[in-house]
Amino acid sequence: MIEDLTKTYETPFYCYDQKIIQGKIDFLKSLNLNFNYSLYFSVKANPNLAIINFFKQNNIGATVVSSGELFKAIRAGINPSNIVINGSSKNEFDLKYAITQKINCINIENIQEIDLIESYSKEKNLKTNFGVRINPGIDAQTIDKISTGKTGDKFGIEIEQIDFEKLAKLNYSNLKALSIHIGSQITNYNKLIESYIALIDLANNLKNKGFEIETLNFGGGFSIPEEGYKSLDFKMWAEELNKIMKNNNYKIIFEPGRFLVAESGSLVTKVNYIKKSGSKNIALLDSSFSEYIRPAFYNINPMVEVLKNNSQNKIKYDLAGGVCETSDFFLRDVELPILEVGEFLIFKNVGAYGSSMSSTYNSRPRPLEILFKNNDHRVIRSKDTLEDLCNNEIM
Repeated sequence: MIEDLTKTYETPFYCYDQKIIQGKIDFLKSLNLNFNYSLYFSVKANPNLAIINFFKQNNIGATVVSSGELFKAIRAGINPSNIVINGSSKNEFDLKYAITQKINCINIENIQEIDLIESYSKEKNLKTNFGVRINPGIDAQTIDKISTGKTGDKFGIEIEQIDFEKLAKLNYSNLKALSIHIGSQITNYNKLIESYIALIDLANNLKNKGFEIETLNFGGGFSIPEEGYKSLDFKMWAEELNKIMKNNNYKIIFEPGRFLVAESGSLVTKVNYIKKSGSKNIALLDSSFSEYIRPAFYNINPMVEVLKNNSQNKIKYDLAGGVCETSDFFLRDVELPILEVGEFLIFKNVGAYGSSMSSTYNSRPRPLEILFKNNDHRVIRSKDTLEDLCNNEIM
C-alpha cells in the first residue's frame, strides 16, 4: 500500500494502518483481566479526529491534557462521561472548560487546582468529579525524558503533601479517583505492578477512614518493541495484576496511548540529495525533525526501511533532515542499501508522537495524513498550504 501511496501523494506524509490499531485494541481486550476496567486512549499520542473517532467506535474513552485535546475528543464523538483530563500545569480555561463539559474526572496534579475547581463548580451550581494523581517516587527504568513517577519529576503530588481530610469536606467537588502514571515505554512489568500496589494501598487506607474512592486510574506506559527495547511481558503483567485486584472492588482505568497507535504509523520520506562530508555519506531527506522530533529529542534510533531497493551492497549513511539545525539527524552510521536520489525511506513506529509533536519550524507546511485498511485509504488530514502558514498572523 505504501508504494502505491508514493505514486499519488507528495512526500513527506504520515500513514496509519487501521488493522494494526485494531489488533492492538483486540490484544488488550483479550488479556482476561478479572476485574472491572476501561480503556481510555491517551489523545496526546495522536490527536487526529479520525484516529480518536476510531477508538470511540471501539468503545474506548479518552484521556486529554488540555482544553484543545478535550475539544477534539468531544468533536470526534467521545462522550464527556468517558473523558478524563490530566496535566501538570492546567490553566484556568482548561479547568473551567472541563467542569462545564461535565467530564468523567479531573485529575489534579497540584493542590491549588482544587480551589478553582470548587469555586467555579459552585458558581455554575455543578458537582465536579476529581481525582488526585499521585507521585509515588518510583523509577520506571525508562528514558529520563519520559519518566513521570520519580521524586523530583513535575508530575503528580507526593502523598504526604495532600490533606485528604480537607478534600473530603468540599461541597461542589467530589473526590472520586486516585491516579498514577510512572512513565512511558516501560519494559519491566514489575515497576507497573509496584505503582498499582501503591495506589491500591492508598485507596484502601482512605476507604478505612470513610472515603469513597470509586476509580483507580493506573495510567499507561506499555512498551512497544523497537531498537533497544523489548515488549512488556503482558502475560506476567496480567497474572500479577489479577492477584493484586482479587480482593479489591475498584473501577480501573488504563490509559494506553503510544502502545495503541505507534506501530500503525509510518513517516514516508524521499532522498533529496546525497553528499560526502569527510568520511561521512549523508542522505538529506525531504523530512526533518519538524515532522519527527523524537530521534533528536530523546536520542533514540528510529526503525527505518528503504522502499523497493534491490541493491546487494550496503554502506553506512547519516540520515539528515532539511531544517537549519545541526541536531536535525534521524540516524547516524546506519547501514543501508546504496541509496539514490528520489528513493523513498519509511520511518516505522511514527503513529504516536510523529504528527502530534510536529511543527512548522522553518515555515515548513505540516504533512498529509492517511489512514488505510488493506487496499483502501482516505486522507484524514490535508497538507498545509503556504497560506495556512500565515493564518492567525496580523501584519
